Amino acid sequence: MLYALVSDLFFADVVMRAASSVGERVQTFSTPDTLCQAVAQASPPPLVLLDLSIWDQRLSPCLEAVQHIAGFGPHVAREQFQAARAQGIETLWANSALSQKLGPWIVTNR
Repeated sequence: MLYALVSDLFFADVVMRAASSVGERVQTFSTPDTLCQAVAQASPPPLVLLDLSIWDQRLSPCLEAVQHIAGFGPHVAREQFQAARAQGIETLWANSALSQKLGPWIVTNR
């Protein structure tokens, strides 16, 4: 199961298509709080994908049990990428790479 925090319907569609192409179910969330609530109730922890445009560093404690987290955002959002890396999120893509990178990442981390 992939939990995806996404701010926009375009990216929600990109995520749904990429995940379905590798047979993965997706649940999307539009706010960090709803994502955190779902993660807290999930067993086992899901894969998590974060839209860096709405990701909040305060989310980090609620994601501690999640082993596989990736993020995406505008390629020019260097500060957001750096902040995500500082919080331990190593897998990060530019928006333009999301459709190509997400499916293989899911397969690798299931």
